[in-house]
Parts: sequence; C-alpha cells; structure tokens
Amino acid sequence: MTLRLSRRRAIALPAGLALFAPAEEASALGRTPYGGRLKLSLPWSLSSIDPHDLGDPAAALFGPALFDSLFSVDTHGVISPVLADALPLTDGGGLIVKLRPGLKTAKGAALDARDVVASLGRAKKLGAGSFFSRFGAASVAPHDNLTVVFAPGRVAGAADRYGLARALGSAASAIVPRSFDPRSPDGTGPFEAVMVGGGLALSRNLNAARGASFLERLEIARAKDLVESLRAFEAERDDLGWLGTGLYGARKNATRFDLGRVAWIMISTTSGLGEHGAPGRAQALADSLPRDSLGHLGLGVLPPGKPSAPWTGPPTDLLVDKDAPHLVEVAEAVAAILTNPDHEVTVRALSRAEVIQKRRRGDAALALGVARPLGPSTLETLVALASFDDPARASEIVKSPPKLASEGARALTSTLRSGVLGELRVSGAALPDLALETADGGGWDLGASFIRPKKPAP
Repeated sequence: MTLRLSRRRAIALPAGLALFAPAEEASALGRTPYGGRLKLSLPWSLSSIDPHDLGDPAAALFGPALFDSLFSVDTHGVISPVLADALPLTDGGGLIVKLRPGLKTAKGAALDARDVVASLGRAKKLGAGSFFSRFGAASVAPHDNLTVVFAPGRVAGAADRYGLARALGSAASAIVPRSFDPRSPDGTGPFEAVMVGGGLALSRNLNAARGASFLERLEIARAKDLVESLRAFEAERDDLGWLGTGLYGARKNATRFDLGRVAWIMISTTSGLGEHGAPGRAQALADSLPRDSLGHLGLGVLPPGKPSAPWTGPPTDLLVDKDAPHLVEVAEAVAAILTNPDHEVTVRALSRAEVIQKRRRGDAALALGVARPLGPSTLETLVALASFDDPARASEIVKSPPKLASEGARALTSTLRSGVLGELRVSGAALPDLALETADGGGWDLGASFIRPKKPAP
C-alpha cells in the first residue's frame, strides 16, 4: 500500500522532522496533485458562514475549510498547536496562550491576540463558548500583542492547561479577524470564500496557516431542493451529487461516498405547548417517526419508529428556516406524518432568526434546526445539544458536569426540549477521480481532498 503524507500533517511537523518521514510518505507527498475545479449544488443556505454559531449548517459543511482554531484535537485525543505557538503555559496562577507570529487571513488581515479575544467573545455571545468560559475571561497580555491571558480565578495546573487547549481546539472556537462578517467570511483555513449570487466560491488560500488546499477552486450553487442537486449531477453539470448518484438513474462511473456526520438535525418543542412541550417529549416524538417515511432524506441511521406517529397536541406550526431547502423537505415529511384531524401540523417557513426568536420566546410551535458538535466526548455532545435547546443550560452543564455513561446523542436529550431527528451527513456520489478526504470526527477535509491524475492511454 502506498502511504501518503497529508498536506496538514506535513505542515504540522516540527521544522526538520519531515526529513525523517518514511521514504514512502516523503516520495508520495510530491505526487499529490494540485489544481482542479469542482462544481456542486447543495440544498442548504450559502448566504453566510459563522463558525461561532452552533446552529449554522453552512459552518457545519464548510467551516473547517475556511477557519482554524488555536489547537486541533484528533480522534485519539491528541492535541496539537495550530494557530497557537505551543500548548498553554501557566503564568502567575493563570494560563497564557501565545499566537504564532505572522498569521494572516485569506483576505490579508494580520492576526494578533486582540483577534483571539474578539473571536472568543463572539463564540461566547453566540452560545459556543461554554467550554472555554470556565477558564475565565480572555485578555491581551500587557506589552505583548501575541499573547492571550486566561484567569481561571484559582491557581491553574497541568489539567487546566490541557483542558483549555482541548476547549480551544473546537471548531466553534475558530479565530477570525475583529472585523469578521459572516456574509463575507474570512479565516486562515485552506480556502478563501467569496459569496457569489446566492452561492459560494472557494479558492486556494495562499495565506493558509497550515497550507493551501490541493484543489484550485470549488463552485457551490444553492439548489432549490434535493431533486435539483441530483438532476445537476446526473446531467453532468456537477461533479458531485448530494445524497445520491442521480435523479432518474445513476451517473456512469459514479461512486458513492459517506464521510459521516457534521451536525444533528433537531426537532424542538416549547413551553407554550404545555405537557406536549415538556422536556424529553421532543426526543420521544422524533423516535416515533416511521423510518420508512424519512429514509429518502439522507438523515443517517434512524430508529424504526412506529407504523404511525400522529401528533396528539393542539394544532401547531412546524417552524423551519426558509433558506434551507433540505430542512424544509424534512419538515414537510415530518408534518405529513404527524398531522391528523383536529391535531394539524403545518409547515411555516421563516428566516432562521425568526425561528430562533420564536423558540426562545416559548411560542406554541414545533421547530426544526441544526446543532453542530463541539467534540467527540459524551459531555461535549450533551453541551452541544443543550446549546441548541438553551445556551444558559449548556453553561450550567459545563460548570457542574453530570456523570455520564458513553451514550449516543438520542439518549442525552431526556432533560431537553429538543430531540435528535437525524443527521446532516456529507454523503452522495462523485466521479472516481475525486479523492475526498475524511476529516477527524467526520465530514470532509476539503483542504486535503484532490483530483487523481488521469492515467495515460495505453
């Protein structure tokens, strides 16, 4: 088997160490081809990308391609500095993190400790800061604009050093410039993003902290529904088919892929629904939905459900983001299952901001949304799910973590007014010359993906 040293692994090696990589890896690295363009259509909103928003589906899909955090944590729990110069250090009872010098974003903005403090402040405000907030407020060190100081309120030890690094390794702790605008996202990842006519164009970021992408460019159009995405792939207008190999028939030579979950698709209740909105009822409702009626929507492995799952509460709306066509299709399928005489469930498509506002206000309605993971542990899963339900509750869980068995996401929602309906997975079909790399924790590593060179004709 030919070994290949990945773009990011090579760059992460300390200076000079790459010289001692196995010969097979060193030689194979030079053969990884650069260049190539891909076109695809996705039934998801592409108008903004915010890495600090745990409910942003575009960030779940493309955040890792655009943004880096101070550290990375792999599936084995190994922590590595990324934008940080080294692991956190203890200093005067607190903790300090030094930023790598010379960092620039894709659009050329220089980064320093002020950007780190601003980024963590954004994450905390948007509900993604539960894990690192326990280490105290972040501030810029006096006379050193590359050092961030954390004051946990007590003498910090070795466990705090690694705990802070792990918390700052979450994708939701991404570092962005102080001028960050999710409608024109800018970061240090392998790609630069440009919003184009409701779609998204990704091109190689030559300022990338861990090296630019192998692919030259990705052009992602917003599909009005899943059918449009599959039709474009089958008609050979796209290079990747979302969730399938085509609409009416499989595209010739297409190969399927499933790179795993990047978010959970959630259903939530509210206190306005009375007993039908009590904690745990949302998950019971999700688990009762018949699998055969949802299987075509690519929601991952679903429980079998019941032959029928009528809604027994009052007539209600099912709120959904109007700019997320895939989610709207899921909502329509769920409403069709639940509706019965005198207990109608009606899909109501609003802006995502309106959906969130109505949920937080406790309006009598069901709602669908997305929750991005914070990390692989059971506690991190619970905090992510709780952040979708109530960010304040997530902070309480972090401060006083419950004893948890190693359980799946569906088993962790018994005290929440939200339940896991399914998964947002990176899956579908592509032509065999596209090598899609899997990211740690699931999803695609677009920066490490590449197009295989065509073999010369005999």
